[in-house]
Amino acid sequence: MRYLTHILLLAVLCTALIPLTGAADTAAGTGAGYITVTNPPVADFYTSTRYGPSPFTVSFSDTSRGYTPMTWHWEFGDGTGSEMQNPAHTYQSDGEYTVRLTVTNQYGSDTKTVAGFIGAGNPPEADFSATPLNGDIPLTVTFTDISKDRPADWKWDFGDSTTSSVQNPTHAYTLPGTYDVRLKVSNNFGSDALSKTQYINASRPIPVPVIVPAAPAKAHAGGIVGLIQDAKGTTDKNLPTAAFIPPQFMALAAMLTSLAVVLIQFLLAHISSLIQIGEKVAKFFADLAGGHAVEKISDREIEARGIEVKRRERHFFGLSATEILVVEAAVVMVAVAFLLADRAALTLQMVLIYMLVGAVSVILHDFAHRYFANRYGHDTDIQFWGLGTVIMFLTAWLYGNAFAQSYRNLVDRDENGEETRELGIEMAAGPVVSVVLMLVFLFMVQFGGVWTIAGGLGFTINLITAVYSLMPISTMDGSAIWKWNRVLYLVLFIPLIAFYFFTFMLV
Repeated sequence: MRYLTHILLLAVLCTALIPLTGAADTAAGTGAGYITVTNPPVADFYTSTRYGPSPFTVSFSDTSRGYTPMTWHWEFGDGTGSEMQNPAHTYQSDGEYTVRLTVTNQYGSDTKTVAGFIGAGNPPEADFSATPLNGDIPLTVTFTDISKDRPADWKWDFGDSTTSSVQNPTHAYTLPGTYDVRLKVSNNFGSDALSKTQYINASRPIPVPVIVPAAPAKAHAGGIVGLIQDAKGTTDKNLPTAAFIPPQFMALAAMLTSLAVVLIQFLLAHISSLIQIGEKVAKFFADLAGGHAVEKISDREIEARGIEVKRRERHFFGLSATEILVVEAAVVMVAVAFLLADRAALTLQMVLIYMLVGAVSVILHDFAHRYFANRYGHDTDIQFWGLGTVIMFLTAWLYGNAFAQSYRNLVDRDENGEETRELGIEMAAGPVVSVVLMLVFLFMVQFGGVWTIAGGLGFTINLITAVYSLMPISTMDGSAIWKWNRVLYLVLFIPLIAFYFFTFMLV
């Protein structure tokens, strides 16, 4: 048993030694099937300076790895090369150059190529232009880079807190102002910047007036209608009511406003009585519907204000000093009111024309009344009329038609207070003279120049005076004519009021 154990141990030891002996023999052999270790090259290189102005000398350093000895083949990108391990080369011209290195040893070769590895050149010189330089906001401007020496990077500052890195940007200025513009350019060799102060001027656009298509102009007619067109002149007077009242209805609006103001004045003067006596209020409006209210208004006003003829000493052409002052004031009021109505230029010539034509119209109208009053032995009086003055200026401003007058012609009545034939004739004389003057001034229009201005003004003043004075209001001429001879009143008033509307609404 003991000998058997020793035999087994010996067998195990022999088994372990057999592989070791085989391995030693294999390592010592040099025949086919044995392992060979190689070390091929890996190309690499660097330089401490890659960019500079030409002529630019660069020192290259080989950092390739692999079994030595090696050989080196350099290509510098400008058509030249070198077989040195660490060559130096001078680039004579500006540009970017691709460098290639090939290394070789007994186990093989390797090549490394770097495009644009070397750059020879100069720092850029910044410059730029823009178009347009001026304009209304929003102003879109196109900027163009014209820098020298090939910049590779751009930084724009447009002066309104916005920037861009595009070479040729487009920028919109949205706020008015004058802007400085700055451009900074750079490349591998350096950088440069340029600022242009107050370079872009963006302004706020001028408001464009809204053009309202004008109504087609009426063709200029011949004959009497053509004269009336010339006498009226333009209807473009920049009136405050023009936005809601057509030009052809201004004359009607002036007439209605004049009557409405008289009515309101009457109501205000008698408001307490109207409130206390409801039946009289109802009767008043019933009379208004029946066409008698205007007459009642005037009678009430005369009664309330004590409007009556005042007997005065007359020393100047049959006029008292007070009447002369009233006439002078009336002339001035008429001239100023129609200057306002026509929106005429306040030149010395225009003011004198309006004063002269107004004086002729007022004085001759009043002279006609006074002539027949003196003939029939009636006392007459000219009094200032405040309400009429207000109406005249109000209608002149609103409608370009001074439909009223600032004075009243009063004629003394008989003892019984009844209107007589003589009083009717006296009252009719004023409107008739105004109609004659209207025709005379209309005839003057055809002579042109100053005559056209004076003729047109006189035509308008006397037409409005004739129509207004024929209104059936007490202390106006129409009331006395109506009470004397209604047929004559209608013969005068109806054609005249029709001509008034024809002139201002149709022609």
